[in-house]
Amino acid sequence: MGASTPRHHLSSSSLPQPLLTKRIITFALYALIPLALLHYLISLPPPAHQTTSAAATSPSPPQGPKAAAVTEKAAAGAKRTRAAPRCDYSDGAWVRSAAAPLYNGTSCGGTIKARQNCEAHGRPDTGYLRWRWRPRGCALPPFDPAEFLRLVRGRHVAFVGDSLARNQCESLVCLLTSAFPAQLVRGAGGGDGDGDGDELRKFRRWAFPSHDATVSVFWSPFLVNGTEKVKSGAAGVEHNRLYLDQPDERWAAELPGIDVVVLSAGHWFLHSAMFYDRGAVVGCHHCPEPNRTETGFFGAFRLAVRGALREVVLRGARAQQQQQRERRRPKLAVVTTFSPAHFEGEWDSPTACARTEPYAPAERGVEYMDGEMLRAEVEEAAAAGADARARGAGVTVEAVQVTRMAALRADGHPGAYMHPFPFAGGARERVPNDCVHWCLPGPIDAWNEILLQVVKRWADAADADVDAESSAP
Repeated sequence: MGASTPRHHLSSSSLPQPLLTKRIITFALYALIPLALLHYLISLPPPAHQTTSAAATSPSPPQGPKAAAVTEKAAAGAKRTRAAPRCDYSDGAWVRSAAAPLYNGTSCGGTIKARQNCEAHGRPDTGYLRWRWRPRGCALPPFDPAEFLRLVRGRHVAFVGDSLARNQCESLVCLLTSAFPAQLVRGAGGGDGDGDGDELRKFRRWAFPSHDATVSVFWSPFLVNGTEKVKSGAAGVEHNRLYLDQPDERWAAELPGIDVVVLSAGHWFLHSAMFYDRGAVVGCHHCPEPNRTETGFFGAFRLAVRGALREVVLRGARAQQQQQRERRRPKLAVVTTFSPAHFEGEWDSPTACARTEPYAPAERGVEYMDGEMLRAEVEEAAAAGADARARGAGVTVEAVQVTRMAALRADGHPGAYMHPFPFAGGARERVPNDCVHWCLPGPIDAWNEILLQVVKRWADAADADVDAESSAP
């Protein structure tokens, strides 16, 4: 018997043709498997330590203002997919916080109106500074000066309204200057304003050179054209006159150069006033003229808010039509809703607003008048926003609803400390109180935390729209 030869030693020439073809296909498949595995390994991202190492050894980015602006613009573009989500910031509670305010009465004393600088005037308790607003359905991040200025780089933010508008403006300036220097380029630096003869303080402007940004305040207690009451000796306090069909050109004339306008008013409508439309009397409150029918002020307040927003939308639409597509600048109009007062008992009682802690949400609701003011502002903002979209005005309109959260903070007013050290000489039976405005720093800083989120959502959308238009054929 001859010895047999193993199959794997047979030469290919001795194999039948069908078997040869099958063997070639099998070898080819075995050869492809390691190649596929090699391709998979090559396509995997590098390990974390290699990524870090590569970043550490890459060339440093160019330095200087222009390079910083380019880097910031790229970062802003990356953040557009993470724009601030919508949230009902009005619904929530004040919670204790260990974090200190970003500024104080000394570091920002030149900006704060003296009567709201509670620390400098000797308010002994500081617990009112250690509360943060926590919305019920979402998070409200702390104020970030760098982020706010990034969003308004090259833009003009203007506060328009009464002394509460100025209160919020000064809060914003103090928050921003806690990290970036500002230059007061218009208006006086000192004085108390509001009837003290310091008119310059009612129209102030700050420039932030680091970001080419501007923040202004415009005194306009009725938002529309009006004549304020004055003190005239024995004649006492006269009444206000409001011309509801006329814009207040002191601020409206500057709208072409304003990118973000924050409207805030209300308390001046509570005083005696006559209301006019097209030259005719259409109503009055605490009617100072005989034979006039009392109409109250709710209707006049609503028409004033409507008129102010109408000017923003109409002038925005006009600018959109006149400007070339690549140079259009979208605008944001914000209505900061009515901020309630907290007088308890007589206005000159030492305990008129002497609380040291916020109310819990269940302890105090929104009172009737405050709710009516809130409702008018929210409804008019929604109507103006719809009108702006229909006109293609390039104006976004939002209401920042602070009425409910403000109603809980009776502890945050200057009270007797509107004047320096009111009890230095001992207890007093009567002492003037401010239970309307807010200490700085204080609860009103939270208004600007919400404003930051609104501006972020608007700026990211506006920049995305501009980029889309500029790249369109």
